[in-house]
Amino acid sequence: MKHNWIPDRSLTGAWLGLLLVLLLAGCAATSVLPRQYNEPAQVQSYKLSLVTAPGQTEDSLLIVQPEAGGASRWIQTNALGAPLARLSLRDGQWTTDGFAPPNPRARQLFEAIIAAQIPQAQWPAVYPDIDISKTQGSTGAAYAFSRQGQALWSLQLPPARNATGTRQTDTAAAATTTGITLPDHSQWNLTPLPARP
Repeated sequence: MKHNWIPDRSLTGAWLGLLLVLLLAGCAATSVLPRQYNEPAQVQSYKLSLVTAPGQTEDSLLIVQPEAGGASRWIQTNALGAPLARLSLRDGQWTTDGFAPPNPRARQLFEAIIAAQIPQAQWPAVYPDIDISKTQGSTGAAYAFSRQGQALWSLQLPPARNATGTRQTDTAAAATTTGITLPDHSQWNLTPLPARP
């Protein structure tokens, strides 16, 4: 006697297979990397501040570590040192590093950081399929990156240097901080930390 509440095994397998394919497709996102990117020659450290409310931030640390073969490891940790994201970039592909869960927002944030490190004059050559528009706001110029009408991120770069080579700002931190806005409307401030000897 066959019970009606027990599904057919072939039908169950098909549904599970379809579910697995959909989950994997949801995890796979197209990277937005420059056509040419030189991995850092030495370890770089940054303070990342997620703006949670006016005047309030959640700070984290980002370490970009060069690896053999032109790869780099990107590790973001919270204030206590617990990893928030661990990704490796090799041959234009991101992979999860270690046991940290996939973090698409961190990948997108890291890609925006790469764009911020490239001189503005090189953007059209290294991002040929990306539309970059400039808007002028009360706090300076912002550069919106988009592809096929879909917003990728927006950058507010540190103030330009004046003719003498010094930055025209009140504080040293403001002189080096890059503002990043992601499509989920999260706002980040990226400040390079001095290299340790």
